[in-house]
Amino acid sequence: MKLLSLLNPNRSITIRLILVNLLILLAALGGLVLWAGYRLQESIIEEAEHELELKSLIVANGLQEPLRNQLVYEDERESDHEGELEENEEGQRFAPFGDRDLRAIIDTYAEETEARVTVLDRSRRVLYSSDEAVPIHVEDMHPEIVAALNLGEQHDIRVDEWTGEQRLFVGAPVGAEENPEGVVQLSVPLEQIMGRVRQTWIMLVTAAASLAALSILASILLARQVTQPLRSLTHAAERVATGDFAIQLDVERPDELGRLAEAFDHMANEISLRLERERAFVANASHELRSPITAIQLRAELLESKNLDVSERARRYLAEIRDEAAHMTRMLEQLLDLNRIQSRDSTGDGTSPKADPVACLRRVCEVMAPLAEDAGLDLQVHIPDDLPQVAIQDDDLELLTRNLMDNGIKYTPRGGRVWLSARVQEGMFMLEIGDTGVGIPEADLPHIFQRFYRVDKARDRKGSGLGLSMVRTLLEEYQGEIHVQSKEGEGSIFTVRLPLAPVSES
Repeated sequence: MKLLSLLNPNRSITIRLILVNLLILLAALGGLVLWAGYRLQESIIEEAEHELELKSLIVANGLQEPLRNQLVYEDERESDHEGELEENEEGQRFAPFGDRDLRAIIDTYAEETEARVTVLDRSRRVLYSSDEAVPIHVEDMHPEIVAALNLGEQHDIRVDEWTGEQRLFVGAPVGAEENPEGVVQLSVPLEQIMGRVRQTWIMLVTAAASLAALSILASILLARQVTQPLRSLTHAAERVATGDFAIQLDVERPDELGRLAEAFDHMANEISLRLERERAFVANASHELRSPITAIQLRAELLESKNLDVSERARRYLAEIRDEAAHMTRMLEQLLDLNRIQSRDSTGDGTSPKADPVACLRRVCEVMAPLAEDAGLDLQVHIPDDLPQVAIQDDDLELLTRNLMDNGIKYTPRGGRVWLSARVQEGMFMLEIGDTGVGIPEADLPHIFQRFYRVDKARDRKGSGLGLSMVRTLLEEYQGEIHVQSKEGEGSIFTVRLPLAPVSES
Protein backbone atom coordinates (compact mmCIF):
# COMPACT_ATOMS: atom_id res chain seq x y z
CA MET A 1 0.00 0.00 0.00
CA LYS A 2 2.89 2.37 0.74
CA LEU A 3 4.32 1.77 -2.73
CA LEU A 4 0.92 2.45 -4.30
CA SER A 5 0.60 5.66 -2.28
CA LEU A 6 3.73 6.94 -4.02
CA LEU A 7 1.82 6.75 -7.31
CA ASN A 8 -1.11 8.77 -5.96
CA PRO A 9 -2.77 10.53 -8.92
CA ASN A 10 -2.83 13.70 -6.83
CA ARG A 11 0.93 13.92 -7.28
CA SER A 12 2.36 15.67 -10.31
CA ILE A 13 3.18 13.66 -13.44
CA THR A 14 6.85 14.61 -13.06
CA ILE A 15 7.02 13.11 -9.56
CA ARG A 16 5.15 9.97 -10.61
CA LEU A 17 7.36 9.42 -13.68
CA ILE A 18 10.50 9.80 -11.58
CA LEU A 19 9.14 7.51 -8.84
CA VAL A 20 8.08 4.81 -11.31
CA ASN A 21 11.45 4.89 -13.06
CA LEU A 22 13.21 4.90 -9.70
CA LEU A 23 11.24 1.91 -8.40
CA ILE A 24 11.87 -0.10 -11.58
CA LEU A 25 15.53 0.88 -11.56
CA LEU A 26 16.02 0.01 -7.89
CA ALA A 27 14.30 -3.35 -8.34
CA ALA A 28 16.39 -4.18 -11.42
CA LEU A 29 19.66 -2.93 -9.95
CA GLY A 30 18.96 -4.59 -6.61
CA GLY A 31 18.34 -7.95 -8.26
CA LEU A 32 21.37 -7.56 -10.52
CA VAL A 33 23.67 -6.54 -7.66
CA LEU A 34 22.52 -9.45 -5.49
CA TRP A 35 22.93 -11.97 -8.31
CA ALA A 36 26.31 -10.62 -9.41
CA GLY A 37 27.49 -10.22 -5.82
CA TYR A 38 26.76 -13.80 -4.83
CA ARG A 39 28.22 -15.14 -8.06
CA LEU A 40 31.40 -13.13 -7.55
CA GLN A 41 31.52 -14.18 -3.90
CA GLU A 42 31.35 -17.84 -4.92
CA SER A 43 33.97 -17.21 -7.59
CA ILE A 44 36.33 -15.50 -5.13
CA ILE A 45 35.99 -18.33 -2.61
CA GLU A 46 36.49 -20.96 -5.33
CA GLU A 47 39.53 -19.07 -6.60
CA ALA A 48 40.93 -18.90 -3.05
CA GLU A 49 40.35 -22.65 -2.62
CA HIS A 50 42.04 -23.42 -5.92
CA GLU A 51 44.95 -21.12 -5.12
CA LEU A 52 45.40 -22.72 -1.69
CA GLU A 53 45.23 -26.20 -3.23
CA LEU A 54 48.01 -25.29 -5.68
CA LYS A 55 50.11 -23.93 -2.83
CA SER A 56 49.53 -27.10 -0.82
CA LEU A 57 50.72 -29.25 -3.75
CA ILE A 58 53.84 -27.10 -4.13
CA VAL A 59 54.57 -27.31 -0.40
CA ALA A 60 53.91 -31.07 -0.38
CA ASN A 61 56.31 -31.55 -3.26
CA GLY A 62 58.94 -29.44 -1.53
CA LEU A 63 58.56 -31.33 1.76
CA GLN A 64 58.72 -34.79 0.22
CA GLU A 65 62.47 -35.30 0.62
CA PRO A 66 62.86 -33.56 4.01
CA LEU A 67 59.93 -35.51 5.44
CA ARG A 68 61.29 -38.81 4.10
CA ASN A 69 64.63 -38.10 5.76
CA GLN A 70 62.87 -37.13 8.96
CA LEU A 71 60.96 -40.37 9.26
CA VAL A 72 63.47 -42.92 10.46
CA TYR A 73 62.52 -46.51 10.59
CA GLU A 74 63.58 -48.46 13.63
CA ASP A 75 65.34 -51.23 11.72
CA GLU A 76 67.64 -48.76 9.90
CA ARG A 77 68.63 -46.16 12.49
CA GLU A 78 67.72 -47.64 15.86
CA SER A 79 71.31 -47.82 17.02
CA ASP A 80 72.07 -44.17 16.18
CA HIS A 81 69.01 -42.70 17.89
CA GLU A 82 68.49 -45.05 20.81
CA GLY A 83 66.65 -43.17 23.51
CA GLU A 84 65.88 -40.21 21.23
CA LEU A 85 63.39 -41.74 18.83
CA GLU A 86 59.65 -41.63 19.36
CA GLU A 87 57.36 -44.28 17.96
CA ASN A 88 54.06 -43.72 16.18
CA GLU A 89 51.08 -46.09 15.94
CA GLU A 90 52.43 -47.84 12.84
CA GLY A 91 55.79 -48.56 14.37
CA GLN A 92 57.61 -45.74 12.64
CA ARG A 93 60.15 -43.86 14.70
CA PHE A 94 61.19 -40.24 14.23
CA ALA A 95 63.49 -37.74 15.79
CA PRO A 96 62.10 -34.52 17.33
CA PHE A 97 61.77 -31.62 14.84
CA GLY A 98 63.71 -29.35 17.08
CA ASP A 99 66.83 -31.13 15.98
CA ARG A 100 66.17 -30.88 12.28
CA ASP A 101 66.08 -28.26 9.51
CA LEU A 102 62.50 -29.25 8.58
CA ARG A 103 61.08 -26.71 11.03
CA ALA A 104 62.83 -23.86 9.22
CA ILE A 105 61.66 -25.18 5.85
CA ILE A 106 58.02 -25.29 7.00
CA ASP A 107 58.22 -21.79 8.48
CA THR A 108 59.63 -20.52 5.20
CA TYR A 109 56.76 -22.08 3.25
CA ALA A 110 54.26 -20.58 5.70
CA GLU A 111 55.74 -17.13 5.15
CA GLU A 112 55.82 -17.49 1.36
CA THR A 113 52.28 -18.88 1.05
CA GLU A 114 50.85 -16.56 3.73
CA ALA A 115 49.12 -19.60 5.20
CA ARG A 116 49.43 -21.83 8.22
CA VAL A 117 51.38 -24.97 7.27
CA THR A 118 50.86 -28.13 9.31
CA VAL A 119 52.61 -31.46 8.61
CA LEU A 120 51.05 -34.77 9.65
CA ASP A 121 52.34 -38.31 9.30
CA ARG A 122 50.43 -41.08 7.61
CA SER A 123 48.69 -41.87 10.90
CA ARG A 124 47.18 -38.32 10.81
CA ARG A 125 49.17 -37.17 13.81
CA VAL A 126 50.53 -33.62 13.81
CA LEU A 127 54.31 -33.56 13.49
CA TYR A 128 54.74 -29.79 13.30
CA SER A 129 52.77 -26.61 12.58
CA SER A 130 53.92 -23.11 11.75
CA ASP A 131 51.27 -21.90 14.20
CA GLU A 132 52.26 -22.47 17.82
CA ALA A 133 48.57 -22.66 18.74
CA VAL A 134 48.39 -26.11 17.08
CA PRO A 135 49.76 -28.80 19.43
CA ILE A 136 51.91 -31.62 18.04
CA HIS A 137 51.20 -35.33 18.31
CA VAL A 138 47.46 -34.58 18.04
CA GLU A 139 45.51 -36.79 15.68
CA ASP A 140 43.57 -34.89 13.00
CA MET A 141 40.56 -36.65 11.42
CA HIS A 142 39.21 -33.74 9.39
CA PRO A 143 37.98 -34.44 5.85
CA GLU A 144 40.83 -32.75 3.95
CA ILE A 145 43.39 -34.92 5.82
CA VAL A 146 41.50 -38.15 5.18
CA ALA A 147 41.00 -37.23 1.51
CA ALA A 148 44.71 -36.43 1.04
CA LEU A 149 45.81 -39.77 2.51
CA ASN A 150 43.37 -41.44 0.11
CA LEU A 151 44.95 -39.45 -2.75
CA GLY A 152 41.83 -37.30 -3.18
CA GLU A 153 41.16 -33.58 -3.07
CA GLN A 154 39.07 -31.95 -0.41
CA HIS A 155 38.70 -28.52 1.12
CA ASP A 156 36.74 -27.49 4.16
CA ILE A 157 35.55 -24.26 5.78
CA ARG A 158 35.07 -24.55 9.53
CA VAL A 159 35.81 -22.98 12.88
CA ASP A 160 39.38 -23.80 13.87
CA GLU A 161 39.34 -25.68 17.15
CA TRP A 162 42.66 -24.15 18.23
CA THR A 163 42.12 -20.45 17.41
CA GLY A 164 38.32 -20.21 17.32
CA GLU A 165 38.28 -18.44 13.94
CA GLN A 166 36.75 -19.58 10.69
CA ARG A 167 39.39 -20.85 8.29
CA LEU A 168 39.69 -22.48 4.88
CA PHE A 169 41.56 -25.81 5.02
CA VAL A 170 43.10 -27.89 2.20
CA GLY A 171 45.32 -30.98 2.32
CA ALA A 172 47.83 -32.59 -0.04
CA PRO A 173 49.65 -35.94 0.21
CA VAL A 174 53.43 -35.97 0.71
CA GLY A 175 55.47 -38.76 -0.81
CA ALA A 176 54.67 -41.72 -3.02
CA GLU A 177 51.44 -41.59 -4.95
CA GLU A 178 50.07 -44.91 -3.70
CA ASN A 179 51.54 -44.81 -0.21
CA PRO A 180 52.00 -41.20 0.97
CA GLU A 181 54.38 -40.67 3.83
CA GLY A 182 52.29 -37.89 5.31
CA VAL A 183 50.02 -34.94 4.68
CA VAL A 184 50.63 -31.22 4.46
CA GLN A 185 47.69 -29.06 5.54
CA LEU A 186 47.40 -25.38 4.56
CA SER A 187 44.82 -23.05 6.05
CA VAL A 188 44.05 -19.34 5.88
CA PRO A 189 41.57 -17.24 7.88
CA LEU A 190 38.25 -16.94 6.08
CA GLU A 191 38.27 -13.24 7.03
CA GLN A 192 41.21 -12.81 4.67
CA ILE A 193 39.05 -14.07 1.79
CA MET A 194 35.91 -12.25 2.93
CA GLY A 195 37.86 -8.99 2.86
CA ARG A 196 38.14 -9.42 -0.90
CA VAL A 197 34.46 -10.32 -1.02
CA ARG A 198 33.53 -7.14 0.86
CA GLN A 199 35.62 -5.03 -1.50
CA THR A 200 33.78 -6.63 -4.41
CA TRP A 201 30.40 -5.87 -2.80
CA ILE A 202 31.47 -2.26 -2.17
CA MET A 203 32.51 -1.85 -5.81
CA LEU A 204 29.23 -3.36 -7.00
CA VAL A 205 27.10 -1.17 -4.74
CA THR A 206 29.12 1.93 -5.69
CA ALA A 207 28.70 1.17 -9.39
CA ALA A 208 24.97 0.53 -8.90
CA ALA A 209 24.57 3.78 -6.94
CA SER A 210 26.38 5.72 -9.66
CA LEU A 211 24.20 4.12 -12.31
CA ALA A 212 21.09 4.87 -10.24
CA ALA A 213 22.12 8.51 -9.87
CA LEU A 214 22.68 8.83 -13.62
CA SER A 215 19.36 7.10 -14.29
CA ILE A 216 17.52 9.40 -11.87
CA LEU A 217 19.06 12.41 -13.61
CA ALA A 218 18.00 10.98 -16.97
CA SER A 219 14.49 10.34 -15.58
CA ILE A 220 14.22 13.93 -14.37
CA LEU A 221 15.31 15.26 -17.75
CA LEU A 222 12.90 12.92 -19.55
CA ALA A 223 10.06 13.83 -17.19
CA ARG A 224 10.71 17.51 -17.80
CA GLN A 225 10.67 16.97 -21.54
CA VAL A 226 7.29 15.30 -21.18
CA THR A 227 5.73 17.63 -18.62
CA GLN A 228 7.02 20.98 -19.88
CA PRO A 229 4.68 20.92 -22.90
CA LEU A 230 1.87 19.79 -20.59
CA ARG A 231 2.52 22.76 -18.29
CA SER A 232 2.46 25.05 -21.32
CA LEU A 233 -0.84 23.49 -22.39
CA THR A 234 -2.26 23.91 -18.88
CA HIS A 235 -1.27 27.58 -18.80
CA ALA A 236 -2.72 28.09 -22.27
CA ALA A 237 -5.97 26.35 -21.28
CA GLU A 238 -6.26 28.62 -18.23
CA ARG A 239 -5.83 31.66 -20.48
CA VAL A 240 -8.45 30.34 -22.89
CA ALA A 241 -10.81 29.81 -19.95
CA THR A 242 -10.52 33.52 -19.12
CA GLY A 243 -11.29 34.45 -22.72
CA ASP A 244 -7.74 35.14 -23.88
CA PHE A 245 -7.35 33.37 -27.21
CA ALA A 246 -4.27 35.28 -28.39
CA ILE A 247 -1.94 32.39 -27.61
CA GLN A 248 0.60 30.45 -29.60
CA LEU A 249 2.22 27.44 -27.96
CA ASP A 250 5.96 27.27 -28.57
CA VAL A 251 6.13 23.47 -28.68
CA GLU A 252 7.97 22.29 -31.76
CA ARG A 253 8.19 18.53 -31.42
CA PRO A 254 7.55 15.73 -33.91
CA ASP A 255 5.94 13.46 -31.30
CA GLU A 256 2.43 13.19 -29.86
CA LEU A 257 2.90 16.19 -27.56
CA GLY A 258 3.87 18.35 -30.52
CA ARG A 259 0.76 17.27 -32.42
CA LEU A 260 -1.34 17.93 -29.31
CA ALA A 261 0.07 21.48 -29.09
CA GLU A 262 -0.72 22.08 -32.77
CA ALA A 263 -4.26 20.80 -32.27
CA PHE A 264 -4.67 23.06 -29.22
CA ASP A 265 -3.50 26.13 -31.16
CA HIS A 266 -5.92 25.28 -33.95
CA MET A 267 -8.75 24.79 -31.45
CA ALA A 268 -8.04 28.13 -29.74
CA ASN A 269 -8.01 29.93 -33.09
CA GLU A 270 -11.29 28.30 -34.13
CA ILE A 271 -12.95 29.18 -30.83
CA SER A 272 -11.71 32.76 -31.13
CA LEU A 273 -13.12 33.08 -34.65
CA ARG A 274 -16.46 31.58 -33.66
CA LEU A 275 -16.73 33.84 -30.62
CA GLU A 276 -15.95 36.86 -32.76
CA ARG A 277 -18.72 35.86 -35.17
CA GLU A 278 -21.06 35.24 -32.23
CA ARG A 279 -20.30 38.63 -30.69
CA ALA A 280 -20.78 40.34 -34.01
CA PHE A 281 -24.11 38.58 -34.43
CA VAL A 282 -25.21 39.48 -30.88
CA ALA A 283 -24.24 43.12 -31.39
CA ASN A 284 -25.98 43.38 -34.75
CA ALA A 285 -29.07 41.51 -33.59
CA SER A 286 -29.33 43.58 -30.42
CA HIS A 287 -29.10 46.82 -32.34
CA GLU A 288 -31.62 45.62 -34.92
CA LEU A 289 -34.07 44.40 -32.29
CA ARG A 290 -33.81 47.36 -29.95
CA SER A 291 -35.51 49.81 -32.32
CA PRO A 292 -38.69 47.79 -32.99
CA ILE A 293 -38.95 46.71 -29.35
CA THR A 294 -38.59 50.31 -28.22
CA ALA A 295 -41.28 51.29 -30.72
CA ILE A 296 -43.61 48.59 -29.35
CA GLN A 297 -42.98 49.76 -25.79
CA LEU A 298 -43.62 53.43 -26.65
CA ARG A 299 -46.83 52.64 -28.53
CA ALA A 300 -48.09 50.51 -25.66
CA GLU A 301 -47.37 53.32 -23.21
CA LEU A 302 -49.06 55.81 -25.58
CA LEU A 303 -52.18 53.68 -25.83
CA GLU A 304 -52.25 53.33 -22.05
CA SER A 305 -51.96 57.09 -21.59
CA LYS A 306 -55.03 57.74 -23.74
CA ASN A 307 -58.33 57.11 -22.12
CA LEU A 308 -59.49 54.70 -24.76
CA ASP A 309 -62.81 53.03 -24.32
CA VAL A 310 -61.48 49.47 -24.19
CA SER A 311 -62.21 46.52 -21.99
CA GLU A 312 -60.27 45.69 -18.86
CA ARG A 313 -58.77 42.68 -20.63
CA ALA A 314 -57.41 44.93 -23.39
CA ARG A 315 -55.86 47.24 -20.79
CA ARG A 316 -54.23 44.22 -19.12
CA TYR A 317 -52.85 43.09 -22.47
CA LEU A 318 -51.41 46.56 -23.10
CA ALA A 319 -49.69 46.49 -19.69
CA GLU A 320 -48.23 43.06 -20.43
CA ILE A 321 -46.99 44.26 -23.84
CA ARG A 322 -45.36 47.27 -22.20
CA ASP A 323 -43.72 45.20 -19.45
CA GLU A 324 -42.45 42.54 -21.85
CA ALA A 325 -41.09 45.20 -24.19
CA ALA A 326 -39.30 46.84 -21.25
CA HIS A 327 -37.95 43.44 -20.20
CA MET A 328 -36.67 42.77 -23.72
CA THR A 329 -35.07 46.23 -23.82
CA ARG A 330 -33.20 45.57 -20.56
CA MET A 331 -32.06 42.18 -21.84
CA LEU A 332 -30.76 43.73 -25.06
CA GLU A 333 -28.91 46.39 -23.09
CA GLN A 334 -27.31 43.72 -20.91
CA LEU A 335 -26.37 41.70 -23.98
CA LEU A 336 -24.71 44.75 -25.49
CA ASP A 337 -22.89 45.49 -22.22
CA LEU A 338 -21.71 41.88 -21.90
CA ASN A 339 -20.64 41.80 -25.54
CA ARG A 340 -18.73 45.07 -25.06
CA ILE A 341 -16.94 43.71 -21.98
CA GLN A 342 -15.97 40.42 -23.63
CA SER A 343 -14.78 42.16 -26.79
CA ARG A 344 -12.38 44.47 -24.95
CA ASP A 345 -8.65 44.04 -25.39
CA SER A 346 -7.49 42.33 -22.20
CA THR A 347 -4.06 43.95 -22.48
CA GLY A 348 -5.56 47.43 -22.12
CA ASP A 349 -3.63 50.62 -22.83
CA GLY A 350 -0.86 49.92 -20.32
CA THR A 351 -2.26 52.19 -17.57
CA SER A 352 -3.59 50.88 -14.27
CA PRO A 353 -7.35 51.41 -13.89
CA LYS A 354 -8.45 53.42 -10.87
CA ALA A 355 -11.93 54.00 -9.53
CA ASP A 356 -13.16 56.15 -6.66
CA PRO A 357 -15.43 53.66 -4.86
CA VAL A 358 -17.09 56.30 -2.69
CA ALA A 359 -18.31 58.38 -5.65
CA CYS A 360 -19.22 55.34 -7.78
CA LEU A 361 -21.21 53.55 -5.09
CA ARG A 362 -23.08 56.68 -4.05
CA ARG A 363 -24.09 57.38 -7.66
CA VAL A 364 -25.45 53.84 -7.98
CA CYS A 365 -27.34 54.11 -4.68
CA GLU A 366 -28.93 57.39 -5.79
CA VAL A 367 -30.26 55.63 -8.90
CA MET A 368 -31.41 52.49 -7.06
CA ALA A 369 -32.99 54.23 -4.05
CA PRO A 370 -36.24 55.18 -5.89
CA LEU A 371 -36.56 51.63 -7.22
CA ALA A 372 -36.20 50.22 -3.71
CA GLU A 373 -38.74 52.71 -2.40
CA ASP A 374 -41.24 51.81 -5.13
CA ALA A 375 -40.75 48.13 -4.24
CA GLY A 376 -41.47 48.86 -0.57
CA LEU A 377 -37.97 47.88 0.59
CA ASP A 378 -35.67 49.28 3.24
CA LEU A 379 -32.38 50.22 1.53
CA GLN A 380 -29.43 50.47 3.95
CA VAL A 381 -26.10 51.87 2.75
CA HIS A 382 -22.74 52.01 4.53
CA ILE A 383 -19.96 53.66 2.47
CA PRO A 384 -17.00 55.03 4.49
CA ASP A 385 -15.61 58.34 3.24
CA ASP A 386 -11.96 57.24 3.36
CA LEU A 387 -12.05 54.24 1.01
CA PRO A 388 -8.91 54.05 -1.18
CA GLN A 389 -9.02 53.77 -4.94
CA VAL A 390 -9.82 50.39 -6.47
CA ALA A 391 -8.15 48.76 -9.49
CA ILE A 392 -11.17 48.93 -11.82
CA GLN A 393 -12.74 51.42 -14.19
CA ASP A 394 -15.47 53.67 -12.72
CA ASP A 395 -18.09 52.54 -15.25
CA ASP A 396 -17.38 48.87 -14.60
CA LEU A 397 -17.59 49.25 -10.82
CA GLU A 398 -20.93 51.01 -11.21
CA LEU A 399 -22.18 48.39 -13.68
CA LEU A 400 -21.46 45.39 -11.45
CA THR A 401 -22.84 47.18 -8.37
CA ARG A 402 -26.02 48.15 -10.21
CA ASN A 403 -26.58 44.59 -11.41
CA LEU A 404 -26.15 43.11 -7.93
CA MET A 405 -28.43 45.71 -6.32
CA ASP A 406 -30.99 45.27 -9.10
CA ASN A 407 -31.11 41.54 -8.36
CA GLY A 408 -31.62 42.19 -4.66
CA ILE A 409 -34.46 44.65 -5.28
CA LYS A 410 -36.19 42.42 -7.85
CA TYR A 411 -36.27 39.30 -5.74
CA THR A 412 -37.00 40.70 -2.29
CA PRO A 413 -40.69 40.82 -1.29
CA ARG A 414 -42.25 44.09 -0.16
CA GLY A 415 -41.31 44.95 3.40
CA GLY A 416 -37.89 43.31 3.07
CA ARG A 417 -34.43 44.79 3.32
CA VAL A 418 -31.56 45.37 0.86
CA TRP A 419 -28.16 46.62 2.01
CA LEU A 420 -24.82 47.69 0.60
CA SER A 421 -21.60 48.03 2.58
CA ALA A 422 -18.00 48.62 1.55
CA ARG A 423 -14.72 48.25 3.43
CA VAL A 424 -11.04 47.38 3.06
CA GLN A 425 -10.01 44.02 4.48
CA GLU A 426 -6.65 42.24 4.22
CA GLY A 427 -5.46 44.68 1.56
CA MET A 428 -8.51 44.12 -0.68
CA PHE A 429 -11.60 46.19 -1.43
CA MET A 430 -14.68 44.35 -0.14
CA LEU A 431 -18.19 45.13 -1.40
CA GLU A 432 -21.12 43.34 0.20
CA ILE A 433 -24.65 43.49 -1.22
CA GLY A 434 -27.32 41.48 0.55
CA ASP A 435 -31.06 41.08 0.75
CA THR A 436 -33.77 39.29 2.69
CA GLY A 437 -35.39 38.00 -0.47
CA VAL A 438 -36.42 34.62 -1.80
CA GLY A 439 -32.88 33.21 -1.75
CA ILE A 440 -31.31 30.70 -4.12
CA PRO A 441 -31.69 26.91 -3.83
CA GLU A 442 -28.42 25.19 -2.95
CA ALA A 443 -28.54 23.06 -6.11
CA ASP A 444 -28.59 26.20 -8.29
CA LEU A 445 -25.72 28.06 -6.60
CA PRO A 446 -22.93 26.55 -8.77
CA HIS A 447 -24.73 27.67 -11.96
CA ILE A 448 -26.01 31.19 -11.24
CA PHE A 449 -23.02 32.88 -12.95
CA GLN A 450 -23.62 31.07 -16.23
CA ARG A 451 -25.02 33.10 -19.09
CA PHE A 452 -28.85 32.92 -19.38
CA TYR A 453 -29.12 30.68 -16.30
CA ARG A 454 -32.25 31.44 -14.29
CA VAL A 455 -33.73 29.89 -11.18
CA ASP A 456 -37.23 29.61 -12.63
CA LYS A 457 -39.20 28.95 -9.47
CA ALA A 458 -37.92 32.01 -7.67
CA ARG A 459 -37.09 34.31 -10.55
CA ASP A 460 -40.22 33.86 -12.65
CA ARG A 461 -39.65 36.22 -15.63
CA LYS A 462 -38.05 39.11 -13.78
CA GLY A 463 -34.45 38.43 -14.82
CA SER A 464 -32.61 37.81 -18.06
CA GLY A 465 -29.95 35.48 -16.69
CA LEU A 466 -27.22 37.86 -17.89
CA GLY A 467 -26.57 40.15 -14.91
CA LEU A 468 -24.52 37.78 -12.75
CA SER A 469 -22.66 36.47 -15.80
CA MET A 470 -21.68 40.03 -16.61
CA VAL A 471 -20.54 40.63 -13.02
CA ARG A 472 -18.27 37.59 -13.05
CA THR A 473 -16.83 38.52 -16.46
CA LEU A 474 -15.96 41.99 -15.17
CA LEU A 475 -14.33 40.63 -12.02
CA GLU A 476 -12.25 38.12 -13.98
CA GLU A 477 -10.94 40.98 -16.11
CA TYR A 478 -9.76 42.85 -13.01
CA GLN A 479 -8.50 39.79 -11.06
CA GLY A 480 -11.40 40.07 -8.65
CA GLU A 481 -13.60 37.47 -7.00
CA ILE A 482 -17.24 37.06 -6.08
CA HIS A 483 -18.72 34.75 -3.46
CA VAL A 484 -22.35 34.11 -2.63
CA GLN A 485 -24.10 32.89 0.49
CA SER A 486 -27.76 32.12 0.12
CA LYS A 487 -30.52 30.19 1.79
CA GLU A 488 -33.83 29.64 0.14
CA GLY A 489 -36.53 31.75 1.75
CA GLU A 490 -34.07 33.84 3.80
CA GLY A 491 -32.09 35.86 1.26
CA SER A 492 -28.66 36.14 -0.33
CA ILE A 493 -25.35 37.91 0.30
CA PHE A 494 -22.93 38.61 -2.56
CA THR A 495 -19.38 39.54 -1.56
CA VAL A 496 -17.06 41.12 -4.13
CA ARG A 497 -13.27 41.29 -3.66
CA LEU A 498 -11.17 43.61 -5.81
CA PRO A 499 -7.51 44.61 -5.58
CA LEU A 500 -6.69 48.14 -4.53
CA ALA A 501 -5.16 50.49 -7.06
CA PRO A 502 -1.42 51.06 -6.63
CA VAL A 503 -0.61 54.23 -4.75
CA SER A 504 0.92 56.88 -7.00
CA GLU A 505 4.33 58.16 -5.94
CA SER A 506 4.31 61.89 -5.36
